[in-house]
Amino acid sequence: MGFRQLVANWLFKGADIGGRVVQSWQSGRPYLPDVSHRSLVKKYTSWVYACANKNAIACAQVPLRLYAAKPSRGAKALFPTKPLSEERLKYLQSLRTAQSYLAKAAEIEEVVEHPFLTLMAEVNEFMNGFDLMEGMFLSQELTGNAYWQIVTNGTGLPSEIWPLMPQYVKIVPDKQKFISHYEFSITMAEKYRIEPEELIQFKYPNPQDAFYGLSPLQACVVSADLGISMGEYETSLLQNRAQPEYALSYPVDAGSPSEDEQEKIRKLWNKRFRGTKKAGKMVVLSGGAELKQLTLSPKEMNFLQGRKWTLTEIAACFGVPESKLKTESVNRANAEAGDFSYMKDTISPRLRRVEQKLNERMLPRYDERLFAAFDNPVPRDKDFRLKQIETNLKTGYSSINQERQIDGQEEVEWGDVPILPFNVAPLVTGISLTGQPEKIVKAPRRMPPLAHPTNFVNSDFDKAMQEYYHDVGLTVLENFDKDADAFKRYQPIDKDRAADFVSGWFDMQKWNIELAAKKDPFVRATFMAGGERALASITTERMFDPLNPKVEASLAKHRSGSVQSINGSIIKGLRKDLGKGLAEGEGVAVLRKRVAVHFENLERFAAVRIARAEAIWAWNEGALQGYIQSGVVHKKIWVSSGDSRTCDFCPTLDGKVVDVEVNYFGKGDTLTVDESTLNFEYENVGHPPLHPSCRCAIAPVIEEF
Repeated sequence: MGFRQLVANWLFKGADIGGRVVQSWQSGRPYLPDVSHRSLVKKYTSWVYACANKNAIACAQVPLRLYAAKPSRGAKALFPTKPLSEERLKYLQSLRTAQSYLAKAAEIEEVVEHPFLTLMAEVNEFMNGFDLMEGMFLSQELTGNAYWQIVTNGTGLPSEIWPLMPQYVKIVPDKQKFISHYEFSITMAEKYRIEPEELIQFKYPNPQDAFYGLSPLQACVVSADLGISMGEYETSLLQNRAQPEYALSYPVDAGSPSEDEQEKIRKLWNKRFRGTKKAGKMVVLSGGAELKQLTLSPKEMNFLQGRKWTLTEIAACFGVPESKLKTESVNRANAEAGDFSYMKDTISPRLRRVEQKLNERMLPRYDERLFAAFDNPVPRDKDFRLKQIETNLKTGYSSINQERQIDGQEEVEWGDVPILPFNVAPLVTGISLTGQPEKIVKAPRRMPPLAHPTNFVNSDFDKAMQEYYHDVGLTVLENFDKDADAFKRYQPIDKDRAADFVSGWFDMQKWNIELAAKKDPFVRATFMAGGERALASITTERMFDPLNPKVEASLAKHRSGSVQSINGSIIKGLRKDLGKGLAEGEGVAVLRKRVAVHFENLERFAAVRIARAEAIWAWNEGALQGYIQSGVVHKKIWVSSGDSRTCDFCPTLDGKVVDVEVNYFGKGDTLTVDESTLNFEYENVGHPPLHPSCRCAIAPVIEEF
């Protein structure tokens, strides 16, 4: 048995059609799934309807775009195209479904007119594009499968698409080809054979069956059946189940009233007491008569409570947040959080599955270089985007048109050049805003080398740290939402409450590992570069040894201290912000916004500051280890930049010479200048950075003989 056959046997063993492969007796015969698709479609009611319908509509309303992978820049396309915005290109680069096209393309453009786009808009004479997409996604939600029959024209290109109802489609296996054909039949009297090349099957993964997909409804079919049964039971209760609300009973010795007397009593009772205006009137009973209220038993009441649990399970299987299905305990904060996770974890994977199937089975019929992709369904943080636009425009970072491109808006004629306020001018012009000559700042005695990290920005390191703060923020906000009800019971006098909440939201051990994994590759690479450059500037007879025990010990010690310090500052700042909000009696929505803004600021500002400080430490520590490995450097000197941007602390160390392995400050030391104090809390200071945004460096002191 060859390797390919062995893999095929294992892959299709879940089909359960007589063995690990298609058996001879089964080949050519219709194969039916374990669960009847017809029965599943009939369960499209109640919560199943709500969940499946929401998923289908949410997926169908996301635009599907067509892209062309050009083999060379400027290559002429057969159909009209337009260039991609930077944001859209980055989004495509993040899609696994587009990687194979991007890898072999010199340029990607969006195709705006094409027969495929026309076909997806005008599916057939009875359906449009939204009908097609909604029906396809809905079929998968209910049965795990959806089928498109492709009708081609004389040139072999698709001209129409006819969706087939999955409950009427049967797959006919084949021993050699795996699938012989598809069989469509509504009644046993009429059967239609459809060849595999004429049909596209969309399906959800099914570990138990290689032919048919497993739908969310199949995963919760017991709860769906239970929900239907409970609905029928409730209906019977509303119809009283032949059980009245009250009973008028007489003593046994009083005898039973005749039918006429009973009817007379009913009429008299209704006349005196029925109706809203007669509510609350007193009744006087005589002859030992007793009025009893007939209520549901505790068993019946508990049974009805079970409906809530069926909703929870059904919603979980369909991936629909309960905030989208009911209004209890729903506010704007948890609704927005629910929308984000819903689009990211439920809708986006469904879109990826469909676009990959289209790229596999449909678009190669037109051109191998074409591929389709849905727009990003995950909503952006609108408040953050507005602040980003405002900051970018005020600082001249970008122009009006660049920001409009990001948002998918048309450009304006006057928006190509960044607009700055009149009181802002580039520093390199040398022009004084007051009209007076500027004082020229002389260059310092020793500036850091051009390759020093103070003279460049590692955007990849910045991005990694921004992603880290973003991930931490999402996790904290998810945990915040879980504790939302607890905040409603909060009393401002509980001073330690904020600390209790934050400790539960932030897993220090987990995030220490995550942070180390994010920053270690950049720190190590910069460390090695600094060591190699420093040693090469002193001697060409030795190579920097990255496996030296001192190198590994230095990196390990710094890693431990830095992750503790960075994550400790996150917790400290979050406790402070949250504690302030709680003390002021802020509501849940305002508190959540406060937490969100806290992490937005970390992502926008702290991330870059931390990345820069870590890079400067790594370069200088690498240089220090290079000096030590040279064997000829015994002392080092602190070099301050000495320009107008220098802080008050760094000049106090400028020119200070110490032994190469001696620290300028020990852990726990302080430096005070003009009533301002620096605390060195988590490690010794043997070289820069002295503080965040420090631009100092060290240089070797070589004695000449």
